[in-house]
Amino acid sequence: MRLKTLALLLSLSPLAAAAQGLIVAENEEGYLNLRSGPGTQHAIVEKMRPGDRVTVLEEMGKWARIRTPRGAQGWASLDYLDRAAPSGTEVLYVAQGSAWLNLRAAPGTDAAILRRMYPGDRLEPLSREGDWLRIRHVSGAVGWAHGDYLTR
Repeated sequence: MRLKTLALLLSLSPLAAAAQGLIVAENEEGYLNLRSGPGTQHAIVEKMRPGDRVTVLEEMGKWARIRTPRGAQGWASLDYLDRAAPSGTEVLYVAQGSAWLNLRAAPGTDAAILRRMYPGDRLEPLSREGDWLRIRHVSGAVGWAHGDYLTR
């Protein structure tokens, strides 16, 4: 019984967030500020790009103290962080070499464009139809892209 109580208390504590991986979401600015404290009044430590994977160290309201892949630590708004793909999930990226890639409503160049995706954007493959892949963009948008313009 004591072990179950301890496990429950740990799952409710801020320590439970420590194992949580998040990804910087796509946003209008094209970056997310990592700050020295939990609020916009704190100094900017660095700018993170959409698709960057971060580790949550602590949460305080709508802010999370995080560690970036480069080892920097600071605070970022949880409003601009998305849940990371589960471990073992395949991840693709928009390949380098062009300004952008169109996310389309259906497989084919005549299908409606849903959004632009940029080199380095993180994508989750969902299905395939010929050379076209149905993908989920880091922003959450789902659509189709030609496989020639995606990389692992």
